[in-house]
Amino acid sequence: MKIQLFVLFSFLSLSVACDDLGRSILKNYNKKYETDGQVLGSKPLFIGVDSGRKQVAIVLQEVVKVKEPTDIQFPPGDSPFLFALEKTGDMILFHREKKTSRVLAKFTVITDSEEGLLGLAFHPQFPKQPKLYTNYVKSIANKDVTIVSEWVVENPTNYETMKLVNERVLLQVVQPYPNHNGGQLAFGLDGHLYIGLGDGGWRADPKNNGQNPNTLLGSILRINPNPDLGLKKPYSIPSDNPFVGKVGFAPETFAYGIRNPWRMSFSPDGRLLVADVGQDAYEEVDIIVSGKNYGWNQTEGFHCFTDGCNPSLYEPPFYEYGRDEGQSITGGYVYTGSEFPALKGMYIFGDFIQGKIWAIPVPKPGENTKVTETIALGKWNLLIPTFGRDNEGEIFVADYQSGTIYKMVKP
Repeated sequence: MKIQLFVLFSFLSLSVACDDLGRSILKNYNKKYETDGQVLGSKPLFIGVDSGRKQVAIVLQEVVKVKEPTDIQFPPGDSPFLFALEKTGDMILFHREKKTSRVLAKFTVITDSEEGLLGLAFHPQFPKQPKLYTNYVKSIANKDVTIVSEWVVENPTNYETMKLVNERVLLQVVQPYPNHNGGQLAFGLDGHLYIGLGDGGWRADPKNNGQNPNTLLGSILRINPNPDLGLKKPYSIPSDNPFVGKVGFAPETFAYGIRNPWRMSFSPDGRLLVADVGQDAYEEVDIIVSGKNYGWNQTEGFHCFTDGCNPSLYEPPFYEYGRDEGQSITGGYVYTGSEFPALKGMYIFGDFIQGKIWAIPVPKPGENTKVTETIALGKWNLLIPTFGRDNEGEIFVADYQSGTIYKMVKP
């Protein structure tokens, strides 16, 4: 059976005429992810390259259990709430002081492959501006469609009566395949909403979306969620977006050449850090700069993916790791908390499959220097789909298989 699947996948990767068949396979081939060892509850493992690296001891303290978490977010300001998204469509509201949780909202989503309820962001002035934004995938006219919406939050500071009302759809993007959806939303210091979209799926980007700046797929988008009344659009295009007025470029595009931006976040100085999941050999972390092309599907990490590519034409990542260390990167956050002084200002992220957590320095503003220094925080018995950072700057990490959300604390 494994040989048959391999042959079928190999054939389809060469023949993009079989789009419907390929889409059907991805929708019906639901891989069951499982970790490869029991290390949680004891000291984490430091294996391979990590055994010789600098190590920082952490403990993962259970906070709340949900189901198949995809995002962890905290409202701005002094709030006791944690919001967690579940792939299957529930938004969970957790009261950190009362230790109680409830379903705040249910979304109608499709959950094939990498689809579902994927991203959440709060208005920067929340709760004064009681709005939040979601990214989810649903079926419309038999097509898989990414939906980015704005919601009004009624009673935004009251745990018992808070609810979402008045959905306003900002953006709809048809997905050709049910994987590589991206899904993260984040507001920058500029007040604009950034949207991470993958290349649309399948192997090696057969539709070349990564290198097509006229499609929204394979890109980091930047919009103002306020309506453009003149153009009768539900959002506005910031005037300083890099491709405004350029023929052959979508004006929403901030940067392109992205494969699958699985989790992105802003550093305290306002730079956007994106973890881009690799195809065959390398995982990478990018600093997203306005107007840049990040290379996919010509490059993967610092290397050519397509024979004969010219890496100098593309913006490189600042960090990569290979298949000897992990298989699927999950982006995190720059640490700004007080629990771990040695990690202050470091970018904390992990690998979904291997359950490893690392911290790396971020190049100085204006630089994109290749980083090789890596601090190991251990290999855990986790499938890591997402991280979170609260308003004190402390880091949270989720486990996809058990649904548990943990907080990183001192031993």
